[in-house]
Amino acid sequence: MGASDLTRASAGLRVDTTGCSVDDLVYCGAVQVAADSSEPWDGIVERAVAEGWLGVEALSGLPGSVADVTRANASAYGQSVSDAVVSVRTWDRSVDRQRTFAAVECDFGPGSSRFTEQLADGSLRYDLREVTLLLKQGDLTTPVRDDALVARLGVASGDRVPLDLVRRAVLGG
Repeated sequence: MGASDLTRASAGLRVDTTGCSVDDLVYCGAVQVAADSSEPWDGIVERAVAEGWLGVEALSGLPGSVADVTRANASAYGQSVSDAVVSVRTWDRSVDRQRTFAAVECDFGPGSSRFTEQLADGSLRYDLREVTLLLKQGDLTTPVRDDALVARLGVASGDRVPLDLVRRAVLGG
């Protein structure tokens, strides 16, 4: 991916909207977002909702950094961070080198991932450096099926709603 393929880059965040380019491995029409692990998670979600990138809108308001929510595979209202992760770039302290994991290698489970592994001294084995997300584009969510979110929104299970409506409902607004 060349520099000309990147759009709307900012400190700690690279956004690639060229998902339909020839020989690109990104799903057509998707947006690939590479976030520095120290970026505040909710800032990523806020940007995603504002730009029309779906897949993380129900994860609004989660505290911590991109590393924190990825390490814990945070979830809320039927969405999990792991649903959007493509890869995680780390520093592996046990072998003192960089290592990148594809989503399938992250061992995501409810509230956990391989990135919670500890060394003998109790420190975390992996220092997360960058998390790459793949987000669909659109104005409406996927069908809302989480009972609590359905109730907050006042919609029927399976309805699709505007992204910003979900964010406001999750944040209590």
